[in-house]
Amino acid sequence: MAAVIFELIGSTLSAFNQAVVFAGALFCWAVGGLLVGNAIYWRLHAVRVQGQVIGVRRNGNCLNAVYRYDSPAGETLEATSLEGSSSVSGKETGRLVPLWVIPEKPDQVQEAGNHVFSLVGAVFLGFGVALFWFGATAWRIGPMTWVVGGLLGAHLLWKLRSIFLPRDATLSRAGWRGLPDLLRTVRPADAASLQQVAPLQQVEELSALPQSRERQVRVRAQLARLTPLLLLTGVGLLALGVYQTRWLLELEESGLRSSGRVTSLSASTTSNSGTTYHPVVSYRDSAGRTIVFRDSAGSNPPLYHVGEAVVVLYQSGDPPRAIIDRGVWNWLPAAVLYLLGGVLAAGGVATWRGQTAT
Repeated sequence: MAAVIFELIGSTLSAFNQAVVFAGALFCWAVGGLLVGNAIYWRLHAVRVQGQVIGVRRNGNCLNAVYRYDSPAGETLEATSLEGSSSVSGKETGRLVPLWVIPEKPDQVQEAGNHVFSLVGAVFLGFGVALFWFGATAWRIGPMTWVVGGLLGAHLLWKLRSIFLPRDATLSRAGWRGLPDLLRTVRPADAASLQQVAPLQQVEELSALPQSRERQVRVRAQLARLTPLLLLTGVGLLALGVYQTRWLLELEESGLRSSGRVTSLSASTTSNSGTTYHPVVSYRDSAGRTIVFRDSAGSNPPLYHVGEAVVVLYQSGDPPRAIIDRGVWNWLPAAVLYLLGGVLAAGGVATWRGQTAT
């Protein structure tokens, strides 16, 4: 009886951890899908026009550029960018900028050459894929997974209800009946006065302020130190991705597959004093020899348990090269290297261009 209870507790904890990992994957997919989807939406529904920077509007610590452009209908319009930053680079008065404009929303624009949020969205989507793969392979999906996942989903829905419909702000039936009359008493002028529009300023005037000049000097010094690090790290990760891709291509083209079994777990300590577990696999090659190797993919908790049957992809040689065959997931490390390397290299190029522009 005690063994059954302990097994139930263990399966519940594993299902809870798996559900949390899946929730993290869904969160990454939601954020990445929102950013990438927004970029796709603008590309499909917006038209490209030529705009000119006429100033900036301050929104907290961010500066949003204000553009004047000619619409496809021939009207001269002004619009504030939806994207802002604390940097004054690229916001010089009179600068010509290609813009995306949605005809139904002429007061909202985006720069046509800005792909930062699309890259960030792609990174979130990649992390979501990695988390989902980890959750699907680290633990087996069983009945307890669905039970714990359902309980977590119900808890999240209850929390969202308390956020969007707080008990102290819930209207009674009489309050709902009187709401239309209350809304009709609000005059448009009063509603408009609640939205304070920041005044239009010239970025050159802001740059001339002493505190602005000091901040620009600090930012340039930080960028000067950061740019080589970003470029070198990005290029290094891309080179590792190329090496991993060539190695996998060679293994896929000339390698063989065999049935193997996990014989033990090899524990290793990471730089942050954590522990990762690498499966040690035994298999027989085409010559009948028994080969034992330590798989390069390690995790905590371990992805495999002792005695589990796996498929081995190997290449005969001295010494033999072998990995646990995970199908399309064999390419996940290379994809992550390309993604991170591309983002870091693009960030280094962007900071270098920003320095040369100033």
